[in-house]
Amino acid sequence: MSTGPAPAVQKKTRVLIVDDEQETLDLIAEYLHGRGYDVISTMSGEEAVAIVQKDLFHVAVVDLHLPGMTGAELLRSIKAIRPDVQVVMITGYGTIRDAVECMKLGASDFITKPILLDHLLLTIHRILEEARLKEEAELADYYRNLSRTDELTGLYNFRHLMTVLKGEASRHLRYNRTMSLAMIDIDDFKKYNDTRGHENGNELLTRLAHIFKHNTRNCDILARYGGEEFVIIFPETSIEEALVVSQRIGSTVDSTLEVSVTIGLSTLPKDSSDPNDILRMADAAMYWGKANGKNQIVVYDPSMTTCT
Repeated sequence: MSTGPAPAVQKKTRVLIVDDEQETLDLIAEYLHGRGYDVISTMSGEEAVAIVQKDLFHVAVVDLHLPGMTGAELLRSIKAIRPDVQVVMITGYGTIRDAVECMKLGASDFITKPILLDHLLLTIHRILEEARLKEEAELADYYRNLSRTDELTGLYNFRHLMTVLKGEASRHLRYNRTMSLAMIDIDDFKKYNDTRGHENGNELLTRLAHIFKHNTRNCDILARYGGEEFVIIFPETSIEEALVVSQRIGSTVDSTLEVSVTIGLSTLPKDSSDPNDILRMADAAMYWGKANGKNQIVVYDPSMTTCT
C-alpha cells in the first residue's frame, strides 16, 4: 500500500467514521490521523447521531450495513441534523446499487470493500474541495446579486439599472425596435412616512415592488431608482402597451395600498435614441403629473419640463 504525499488538509477538518468492525475503524482512524485529520469513530449508528448532534464534522464515512440503524437511515439523520456534512458510504461489491441509492439521498460518494486507504483519502480530499468550490461559487453569486439589487425590495438598484438601460437601448436601436420606460413615484410618501413611521414606509415599498412584479412580464426590468422612485424598462414595447401596463399598476396600487402613484412614460427611439434622455424624459413626465394633480399616468411631451 502506497503512503506517498498526501493532499493538504486543514488542521480543523473533522471526520466521523461509523463501522461495526473495530479493525476497520482503527485502520481508517490511524491512517487519517497520520495525515492531519481529527477523527472520531463509533460502531453504532445511534451513537453516531448523538455525536453529530453535539459536534461539528466536515466528513462522515459510514458503513452501509450497520447493526440496528442502517447506513441509509444514518445518512438521512446526519443530513437532517447537519446538511453540510459530506458523507462517504462504505459498501461491498454486491451492494453498489444500494450505495448509489444513498447518493440520491445526499451521500457525496461511496467506496467499496476491501478499503484502499489511499483511495479513501483522495475521495475525502476531492469531496471537500468540491464542497469548498461550491461554497465559493454560491458566495460569489450572492455578492454579485447583492451588488446589483436593492436590499429592501429585491429589485435592481440604480447602478445596475443604468448598465442594463444602456445595453437595452443599444440593442433596440441596432434592431430598430421600440422600448418604453416608466418612472414611478409614490404620491405623498414623506407624509406617509411621517405619520406611519419608517418601518411601515419600508413595508409599503416592499409591497409596491411585489405589485410591479405581479403586473409585468419576466422580460421587463424593474429597478428602485432611489427613495420612493422606481423605474420599469419595457423591452420590445410600444408606448401604448406600456400605458396599459401602467394603468394596471396604478389601479392595483389604488385598490390594495393606502397610497397612489404617479407614472411618467417615454419611449425609444421616438422621444430620443439616448438612454439618459429617455430616463430624463420619463422623469419629466412624472414630475409634470405630480405637479398637476398626482395619481395619474403621463406620456412625455416635449413641452414638459422637470419640476424643481
